[in-house]
Amino acid sequence: MPGAAVHGALFLCAFLQLFSLPGGQVPNCQEVRTVFHSLHPGSKWVPENPVSGSDLQVCQTKGLSCCSKKMEERYQVAARSNMESGLQVVSAQLKRLIIQNAAIFQEAFDLVLRHGRNSTLTMLRSDFPGLGGGAQSSVGQLFLDMSLYILGSDSTVDHMVTTLYSRLFPLTYRRLLGVSLSSASEECVRGAWKDSGAFGSYPKLMMTRLSRSLLATRVFLQALNLGIEVVNTTNHLRPNRDCSRALLRLWYCPHCQGMLGPPACKGFCQAVMHGCLGGAAEVQPYWRSYVDGLGKLAGAMRGEQDMEAVVLRLPSMIKLALKHAVNARTRLSVLVSGMCGNGPQRRASRSVGPPGPQPPAARGAQPHPSSSSSSSDSDETLAGLRREFIFHLKGFSSFYSGLGEALCSREPPPANHSLCWNGQEMTDRFPGPGLKRLHSGSESRGNKPPEPVISQIIDKLKHINQLLRLVTVSEKRWRARSSGGAAKGWSDEGEEGFESGDCDDEDECAGMSGLGPPPRRKRLRIFADWSYFLYTRDVQGWIWLLLPPG
Repeated sequence: MPGAAVHGALFLCAFLQLFSLPGGQVPNCQEVRTVFHSLHPGSKWVPENPVSGSDLQVCQTKGLSCCSKKMEERYQVAARSNMESGLQVVSAQLKRLIIQNAAIFQEAFDLVLRHGRNSTLTMLRSDFPGLGGGAQSSVGQLFLDMSLYILGSDSTVDHMVTTLYSRLFPLTYRRLLGVSLSSASEECVRGAWKDSGAFGSYPKLMMTRLSRSLLATRVFLQALNLGIEVVNTTNHLRPNRDCSRALLRLWYCPHCQGMLGPPACKGFCQAVMHGCLGGAAEVQPYWRSYVDGLGKLAGAMRGEQDMEAVVLRLPSMIKLALKHAVNARTRLSVLVSGMCGNGPQRRASRSVGPPGPQPPAARGAQPHPSSSSSSSDSDETLAGLRREFIFHLKGFSSFYSGLGEALCSREPPPANHSLCWNGQEMTDRFPGPGLKRLHSGSESRGNKPPEPVISQIIDKLKHINQLLRLVTVSEKRWRARSSGGAAKGWSDEGEEGFESGDCDDEDECAGMSGLGPPPRRKRLRIFADWSYFLYTRDVQGWIWLLLPPG
């Protein structure tokens, strides 16, 4: 009997040694039970003592296991959830940056338009009170159309400006020039301003300035909104079956061996993330082009493409257009009477009536003192806000290439600097090429095509990158066609020069040749405090935006 007892004891020792953990310990399942019950209260699938684990699909081990098949299934669900929440955590800062700045710039552009509208209406009331409410409603419609345009409406800037002057001319003809019209000729007069040159070259220049600046603004906002879409789509990548199994092996299979939270070997973690991200690294070149293109557009939004400068000059431009019509009243009366008289309507020749005063050719305008360089712009201006945003965005230019590493960096720091989890067991953290040969092939994507969601992200970035290039290149080509000094001063040689000879207000005429940017003191400088207000107001609203759906 004693011999049999000794034999049984030796067999038990040999058995326990065969199924031992590193360090010669039998799996301790008590801590695993505690953690699992905290995640799934009342569950009955946790074995009280180590079991063989022969029914496990992923977390198989040579020794005893603390996991049942039901536990393994629950762990797999938890692994998918961890991956999804990890994506949201590592992209939260980028998402918050773009969302907040999209809101800030949208409100800032609206503010510029409201300020331009109010200034124009004030100018009409003070300088042309005889035009009445019809002119004010026409101006209000112009600024409403511009606001809708930068949000993506199908309207065109040329149509907006044409509509404005088509509505203004009958009022100008009747009330400022003192010519009475029959109702039958009203529609004819609406279009007569083009053939008669009633407003000089100002409508054309207004179209040119607004087209360039509003298009740049529109594409800038579109790029920001698409950036939000791209990050949102990345946040909602869903692990497929192979990824879920790999994540289970990475994060929870150690539990089945009685080890809670061991550090994963760096190469193993990155291989798993590379396979799980569905080729997200392939987005990187398109994402970098997006960041670079947005930065180039932001830098080009000056002069012709500076919405703030152009819109704040509109009151002066409309004022000069109306003055041009008033100064040419005699010529206009003859021309319009010939085109829209009570007799048979006929189109007047350009030679009818005495030629009106033609605006002199545009001078080679000198750069306005206030437009010396964009670097002098205060951060309180739109240019300063754009510059600050691009500076922070460039910190995320390698976001997609570093996404896997960022997810792995969320792993807890190793307590034992010599061992890590390689997907099967604890091993040396620096085992040489053996570990890579053992695991990288099993977790790597190889030559698999990108996931459909990744392809969707790439297509969106390709589209907006093309728009960014078109707008920026168009501006470069325009500047190349302009003479060096004149381009800086917004000269308009070859574009029916914009000369301020009709303006008798020295301050209003300052820098008007070529529609120079407004003086610094006329720029809107409330953006700094106001943007801080946008960052801090309704914090719960921002948090809600960052929360995952459902």
